[in-house]
Order: sequence, then structure tokens, then C-alpha cells
Amino acid sequence: MTNITVMGAAEARVPADQADIFASVSSRDASREIALQGANAAHAKLVERAKELVSAGSAIQYVADPVSTYSNSWRDEHGNNVVEHQAHASVQIVLSALDRVGEVAAELTESGADVRVQWELSSALRDEWTRNLRSAAVQDARTAAEDFSAAIGAPTLTLLTLRDGRSGGGASPLGDARFAMAAAAPPEVTVGQISVNVQVEATFDAE
Repeated sequence: MTNITVMGAAEARVPADQADIFASVSSRDASREIALQGANAAHAKLVERAKELVSAGSAIQYVADPVSTYSNSWRDEHGNNVVEHQAHASVQIVLSALDRVGEVAAELTESGADVRVQWELSSALRDEWTRNLRSAAVQDARTAAEDFSAAIGAPTLTLLTLRDGRSGGGASPLGDARFAMAAAAPPEVTVGQISVNVQVEATFDAE
């Protein structure tokens, strides 16, 4: 009787079903109050647009971070102390209408925001694919065990233990994009694919 321990794996690349749009705006001024006013105004506009997208059914939700402030100081060429205050506002919009990603990103960019798009899978879709891949991962482990058992002349296999390995996924290189400047028309955007993978560890009794 011999124990054979093997790893099994399965992977799929799944088109994203939602996009996280991150929009941020910074305001700088020698006056902290003016810098803060600028960031607060930009923050209000971003939140207003996010609410409109949610109301229209194009977005699932949005997350508005608090406006943050900080300051830098240095000496100029005359030895005078110079202080610059900065205020930063950012909003995340979870867009479900993927055909509007280019339009919304371009619109926010044109308004003066720095925009980044990250493709994601909803929890329901990721869970569905993970369940499907578990069977394939177990079969992959059994196939490997059968190869080893055949090599040692013990063709009968009995599963002793099965352990769930790490599972997850990440965006493909196309899954992240930045919009640095406004465009005359919304740019064409290719929906990114997310890698979902499952691994298992199985031990068989071979005899």
C-alpha cells in the first residue's frame, strides 16, 4: 500500500462583468482654505455624477473618500520659507454598464480628474466559476495520481484526503487603464479578462 499526494489545478479567463472607475482630483494653493475649497468643490461634482450613474442603473454603487489635506514647505532661492497646501479628493464608481466605461472615463477626465479603470468580477460570477473549476481541479489531481500509480504498478486508487488549495484570480494586462487626457469622442474600451484559478491537494491510497 502506497500513499500518493498530488496537486490538481484548473484555470479560466473570464470577461469582467463590472468596472471600478477611480477618479481623483488635487487642489494646490498657498492658502490651505483655498486648496480645500477647490478639492471640496471637485469632490461634490464627482459624487453628484456618481449618484446620477447609480440612479440611472449604470453603476452599482460608489465610494467617496473623505477629502485629505497635507502641506509641503521649502526654501526658495532667496531663503524664504514657502508653504504649499494640497487637498485631495477621490471617488470610486462601480460601473455595471460596461458599454459606458469609455464614455464615463472620458467625461471624468475632461472634468479635470485623474481617472483609472480596473476590471473586476462580481462576487456571484467569481463564485460560479470557482465552483465549476473545483471539479476540474479534482479531476486533474486524479489524473496525476493515476499516472504515478501506473508507474509503480498499483492501478487501484482510493481517495484518502482532499484539501482546498489557494484560489483566486487577477486582472489581465488589459484589466487596468488610465485616461490621461480628454478625447473628442469616447474611446473604444476592450473589456478586461480576469483569471480565476483553483488548486487542490489530494492524497490517494494506491494498491
